[in-house]
Amino acid sequence: MTTAWLSAFFLVGGAAICLIASVGVLRLPDFFLRMHAATEAGVAGCGLVLIGVGFAYPSVDMWIKIAIAVVFLLLTTPIAGHLLARAGYVAGVPLWGGTVDDQLKGELRRGDFDLPAAMSATENAARPKGRRERRAVEKIVLALAEGPDANAAIHRAIEFADSHRAELLVLAIVDTRSLENVGPVPIGGNFYAARLRGALVEKARHALADAVQRFEQAANAAGLAFSIRMEEGDPASVIAAHQGPGSLVILGRGGWFDQGFGEKRIEPLPHLARHGVRPVVGVGGEGQTLRRITFIHDGSEQSDRTWEWLVTLDPWPEAALRLAADDRAGEGDLDRARAAARKSGKRFEEDASLSADGRIVESQIVIFGNEGHGGWLGRKKAASHAHLDQVPIIVFG
Repeated sequence: MTTAWLSAFFLVGGAAICLIASVGVLRLPDFFLRMHAATEAGVAGCGLVLIGVGFAYPSVDMWIKIAIAVVFLLLTTPIAGHLLARAGYVAGVPLWGGTVDDQLKGELRRGDFDLPAAMSATENAARPKGRRERRAVEKIVLALAEGPDANAAIHRAIEFADSHRAELLVLAIVDTRSLENVGPVPIGGNFYAARLRGALVEKARHALADAVQRFEQAANAAGLAFSIRMEEGDPASVIAAHQGPGSLVILGRGGWFDQGFGEKRIEPLPHLARHGVRPVVGVGGEGQTLRRITFIHDGSEQSDRTWEWLVTLDPWPEAALRLAADDRAGEGDLDRARAAARKSGKRFEEDASLSADGRIVESQIVIFGNEGHGGWLGRKKAASHAHLDQVPIIVFG
C-alpha cells in the first residue's frame, strides 16, 4: 500500500512539473526562460515519473534501469540546454525586455540575430564597417479602432505612406475576446449572456465600419492605393502577423479594438508592447509638424534594439533627434547607442537627464525604448506618461 501511495505521489508530481513547464515553454517571454522550463521538464519531471514507475513495479531489474535512465538525464539534458542557451546568447537572441542584469555582458561576444538569413558570413564581412545602409519604410500598418484619436491615426498613416511611398495596409480589428467577456453569469443566464455577447460584437462591427469608411474617403482624396483586412480575435496576434523589419505599426492612443463597447478599458500601447508588438506608434493630440524626437533609453538591450530600429529605419528623417537617459542607464549603455547611430550615419544630440529643460513635453515624438515589462516597474513608469497626452506621437519599444 505504501509503495502505491509513493508511486502516485511521484507520478503526479512529475506530471505536474511537466505540465507547468509546458505552459512555461508556451508563455515565457524569451528563449532563455523557455529553455530553462524545457530543461526542468526533461530532468525533474521525467525523473520523478521514472521513480514513480519504479515504486509501481518494484524489482531490482527495474530500479537498475531507472537509475541508469536518471543518470543519463542528468548528464545530457542540462548540458544540452546550457549549450543551446549559450549558442543563442552568442548568436544575439534577444533577452526579455524586463531583464534587470546581464551578467555575461562583456564576457561573451554577441552577434546580430536580426542579420538577414540570405546574407552569408562572407557578405557580412565585406560590408562597409564605417556606415550601415539604412532600411526603407516599406509598409505602413494602420491598426484601426474607433476612438477619439482614430481620425488622427488615419491622417498620420496616410501622411507617412505618402512621404515614404510605402504600402498602406489597414487592419480593421474587432477584439471579440474582450467583447465576449461580459462578467459573471448567474445560473440560468447563459441564454441572455450569449445574446449580449452577440449584440456587443455586432455594435463593434458597425462602429468599425464607420471608421473604415472615413479612412477610405481620406485615402481616396489623397490618391493613395491601400488594402484593408477585416479581422476578429486577439489584436496583438493579428498585428504581430503583419509587422516586419520595414513596417511601421500605427494606431490611435485613445481607443481599443472593442470599438468602445468592451467592459474593461485597455490602454493600447502598453498592452500591445507587453504582448510583443513593438515598436508600436501611438497617435494622439493635435496634428502638429513633427520637428523633434526625444528617445528615452533605460539601459536595457530592448532600448538598444528600439534605438537601432529608429536610426536605421529613420521613419521621421526631417525631425531633430535627442537621446535622453533615465536613471537606470549607465554611460556604457549610451556608448552602444552612440555606436549604432554612427554606423547608420544618423545625427543626434544628448540630454543629461529626462527632465532637462522640460523639453520632452515640447517634442512632437517621444519614444520609450523599453516598455514591454508588465510588472510593478512598468506600472510605475506608466504613471510618468500622463503628462504626455498632448504629444502627437508616442512610441513604445
